[in-house]
Amino acid sequence: MPISLAVLAFAAVLPELEPVAARITPERILAHIQVLASDPYGGRLPGTIGDARTVDYLVNQCRLLKLEPGNPNGTFVQNVPLWGIRSSGKLQIEAAGKAISFEPGRDYVAWSVLPDAHVAVAPVGIVFAGHGVVAPEHRWDDYAGTDVRGKVVIILSGDPPVPDMADPTKLDDKLFQGRALTEHGRTGTKLDRAFARGAAAVVILYSTQSGTSLFQNYSRENMILRGPDERKRVKAQALLSLERAKEVFAGHDFDALRAAAAKAGFRAVNLQAKASFQIANTVRRIDSPNVVAKLPGSDPLVAGELVVYSAHWDHHGQEGKVIFHGASDNAAGTAGVLELARAFRALPKAPRRTILFLWPTAEEKGLLGAKYYVEQPLYPLAKTIANINLDYFSNWGWGRTRDFSIVGLGNSTLDDLTAEAVKRQGRVLTGDTFPEQGFYFRSDHFEFARLGVPSLETAPGIDYRDRPVDFGARKRAEYIASDYHQESDVPKPDWDLSGAVEDLQVLLEVGYRTAQAPGRPAWKPNAAWRPRPAVGLPK
Repeated sequence: MPISLAVLAFAAVLPELEPVAARITPERILAHIQVLASDPYGGRLPGTIGDARTVDYLVNQCRLLKLEPGNPNGTFVQNVPLWGIRSSGKLQIEAAGKAISFEPGRDYVAWSVLPDAHVAVAPVGIVFAGHGVVAPEHRWDDYAGTDVRGKVVIILSGDPPVPDMADPTKLDDKLFQGRALTEHGRTGTKLDRAFARGAAAVVILYSTQSGTSLFQNYSRENMILRGPDERKRVKAQALLSLERAKEVFAGHDFDALRAAAAKAGFRAVNLQAKASFQIANTVRRIDSPNVVAKLPGSDPLVAGELVVYSAHWDHHGQEGKVIFHGASDNAAGTAGVLELARAFRALPKAPRRTILFLWPTAEEKGLLGAKYYVEQPLYPLAKTIANINLDYFSNWGWGRTRDFSIVGLGNSTLDDLTAEAVKRQGRVLTGDTFPEQGFYFRSDHFEFARLGVPSLETAPGIDYRDRPVDFGARKRAEYIASDYHQESDVPKPDWDLSGAVEDLQVLLEVGYRTAQAPGRPAWKPNAAWRPRPAVGLPK
């Protein structure tokens, strides 16, 4: 069956944007995705031939569009220094004097991101630290009164599931946002908290169902930024099957401790157990580019201020003959930023402020390209007024929707511009449809947001036109179960990218109005997440 490109009825946009918005077409989007997700690009892993081919493609497209180099040094790239680290790790645990037999890959995965060939943690005591959360705003500290220096910390995944006092069948929305995953529940945050308190290693408990894809991810090559902070991390970490956890808690009631960890005032517990790690690393030095281009602003008074569109270009590469193509994640977003650049370039006059188009590397390895950009910015962050990020397009290929989602709705006034653009199309704006997945903290916009730049992360709707009510939720579930980070994430024969065009037209309008506005976007006073001083993190 040929790929459906569906003739798109023109979506309503601002009158001055109509001619350029019409240039965003399903055919152009698909053409980019087909190239970037093709076999010769090898899954676009940083530090491989797929890296070089992807960067060449993006730079050539920027040149064809007659965009200016985004790096002040006159190039279209910003080099990002990385270590690539592939671990073969062994975790051993002894509880109540008895060694526990765990099967690597099924019961646990262990690794280290120290750039050393061999990493060892001698048998040391284990401390159960609840969810490993330090949240002063909630008066919550799972480490309070406990010395974990040199020990292995074992913690539960996610946020503490605090019951609602009025209805114990629900979670308390005032503490850790109910069922939504917050910054405190992120694996990276937990590892940072443990390191700040001197832990030697961390073991995080996951259910087999929720941890399977993470087991796979951490079994691949991991990456960190090279530089002065590269050793500011625990020696080793592991994900351990929650189903095997009770054996580690010999002499303790695991279920009772788990329940206690969901209550304020929980205190860490020293277990009658010891853990050790033996990890062999294959380490390689990588230099992988962020690709960056710009359309200079037309108003000398504000041309020094920037609106940044971003979409990570990388994916998981190739294992043997298996290629992880990454069509939806994130060749689609990469293509979207290219087509937004084409639309902006076609304007009769550039917007007042400069538009920067950024394709970061190594997002899949921990938002590393974006992290490097915001910590080594090519332009001052104080003059970077907004970031609009394109990721999470897992159900982008199934047609037009009645709804449009903001991941982290209510954080900034960019949401208001988005609401107006969505309404102009006769659609409905919604918040994150799957908040428990914590997508707000899992893509490049978060790196901009944490350093104070109002940021927008959107997602396709799930209420599809002319489809059954459950079609969108079903398609998304199918993608997560079968295609997410798998070799099967390729352009599908029945894709319909008409909805992708409408989504991009929304983001075109939001960026344009932001670049034209008299003032800047702002964080909302009651935002669920806004930049705050880091507490308990290594400096």
